[in-house]
Amino acid sequence: MALLPLRRLFTNNLKKYGALTPLRNLTSKQLVYSEFGEPLNVVKFKEVEIPKLGPQDVLVRMLAAPINPADINTIQGKYPVKVNLPSIGGNEGVGIVEETGNDVQGISPGNKVIVIKPVQGTWRNLGTFHKDVLHVVPDELGDVEAATLSVNPCTAYRMLTDFVPVRESGLVVIQNGGNSACGQAVTQLCKAWGIQNVSIVRDRPEIAQLKEYLQCMGATYVLTEEELRKTTIFRNKEIDRPSLALNCVGGKSSLEVLRQLQHSGKMVTYGGMSRDPVSIPTASFIFKNLSFHGYWMTAWNEKAKPEEKKQMLSELISLMCENKLKGPLHTKVKFEEYEEAIVNTLAPKGFLGSKYILDFSRSPLLPTLPSIPGDEGVGEVVEVGSLVNRVEPGERVVIVSRNLGTWRHYGVFSETHLYVISPNLPLAEASMLAIAPRTAYRMLKDYRHLEPRQSVIQTGANSAVGQCVIQLCKLWGINTFNIVASHVGYDEVKKYLLKLGATEVYTLEEAEELTSFDTSISRPVLGLNCLGGRYEDVMLRLMEKCGSLVYYGSAYCAPFSKQFLRNDLSFHRFHIAEYDAIACKIDQGIMMNYLISMMVIGKIVAPLYKSLELNKYTHAFRNSKDCEAFSTTNYVFDLTMPA
Repeated sequence: MALLPLRRLFTNNLKKYGALTPLRNLTSKQLVYSEFGEPLNVVKFKEVEIPKLGPQDVLVRMLAAPINPADINTIQGKYPVKVNLPSIGGNEGVGIVEETGNDVQGISPGNKVIVIKPVQGTWRNLGTFHKDVLHVVPDELGDVEAATLSVNPCTAYRMLTDFVPVRESGLVVIQNGGNSACGQAVTQLCKAWGIQNVSIVRDRPEIAQLKEYLQCMGATYVLTEEELRKTTIFRNKEIDRPSLALNCVGGKSSLEVLRQLQHSGKMVTYGGMSRDPVSIPTASFIFKNLSFHGYWMTAWNEKAKPEEKKQMLSELISLMCENKLKGPLHTKVKFEEYEEAIVNTLAPKGFLGSKYILDFSRSPLLPTLPSIPGDEGVGEVVEVGSLVNRVEPGERVVIVSRNLGTWRHYGVFSETHLYVISPNLPLAEASMLAIAPRTAYRMLKDYRHLEPRQSVIQTGANSAVGQCVIQLCKLWGINTFNIVASHVGYDEVKKYLLKLGATEVYTLEEAEELTSFDTSISRPVLGLNCLGGRYEDVMLRLMEKCGSLVYYGSAYCAPFSKQFLRNDLSFHRFHIAEYDAIACKIDQGIMMNYLISMMVIGKIVAPLYKSLELNKYTHAFRNSKDCEAFSTTNYVFDLTMPA
């Protein structure tokens, strides 16, 4: 964090202090393969220059892209899709439009878009796509839902729509692979449409949790493959025999499923995870009049009319925005850690078979080297260019974009990266405004409507974000249950946090010993988790039913592997850079004005800090913790200090 100098100097001094003009980075980091084979052998991480946009091209900054088994098969050369080598991996993804060609209409910079045609290469942080392969989606649509929309939810929708009229006639659906990404979409669509459905899964040690999870999602019955062979639910008329069977496993599993179909039922096969063929008894053809079909989303897309595609996507997006259709259980991985995700995609770990999603927003946004460090800062405008109209010389501004280099006496910045602030805002508060207070504000505002006297629980309450959460909650009449590490000088930390406005402060060990929520406040409806591990376990145990849990900080990278412990909670991730990428300017302005006004009157103070001269940076490095949740002090370079 840095304080830029608040004094006017002549422009010719800028060169003396090494001011740099930021350059736009027009290179793309990509996962490319030049031959077919095993992905770990042929996929290479490359950085290439982005060519100039064509008239119908769109430059997209990717947010997330899943790794599907079909992606792996395509790289292996086993998938029936023609690919020209070299090729970029990935068929699905969501991103934000950065720039459009001259002839592009209906898509604008800032739009959130998904890729709706296969083999476009979504495993890259920046990509140029033809306008026809993109579809604009609402900003409020979650990144995971958007990134995984074009394959599994669409496949589930079409299979439930195109073969048997289950929506109109109330017929029953049965499926195997019920815990797969497509299976989860089928279950949720059935619930949204009022369709009874039976999900078949393989047995496993955590079968009770899996059954509970899928039933909460909307499954009428969940059976293991062994239980299906013995079940009496159809014979005893607990549920009608299915008219539609969806098969993604094959082998013995598909044989047991088709035996449950009623006369003239249909089985649709869309996968073969067991790699065993689908065996059909002759009697099923002759005496039960069963029919068997294959389904491939790619083939449907090639033949479907544009209005059919539009109607399907519109309905699915509406369900997602209404929280009736959620993305599959998933694990987000940094772009650079793609190898782990590829290895586990065809051999999923965990009881639900978590989908792996490349999260570009979590990959380090690396500036061009050599570079000046520093993300935050406040300074005074010395001079402006002839076309600048948002800021004027003499105004005080804060830097609101990342990786622009604030650890310097003078800098040249684009006006779009600056926010004019009140001259009455204290320098310390101004220097730390861009990250911690805004992060705290957004997490409290965006994931739960909080009423006065309700409670919020948070880990790392001694961190900069944690201190801001406490102060905002005090202003809004919200109670805070705060957990801190015992080795950060607990007694002094507790005293200070209570002074800031914390309702209750506990160490992790003290929180773990609470056998019931025997405190003076109600159970928290919102959890803010920056640590994971044991801290996450405590939050899951103490939170109110149907609450919301937000992962940020170090916990941002933690997989949602414990959802089954509290499947009534909604789980979210937050990063201020992601918010900035898609935020409405009006919302940003409202937030900034409120925070600044509260800081000016002293209702919000800067997190605990120590000022240092810039040349004392080694001291700050030595005494800064890798995780701010285990630190009690922030260091601020005060560039107004005499050299």
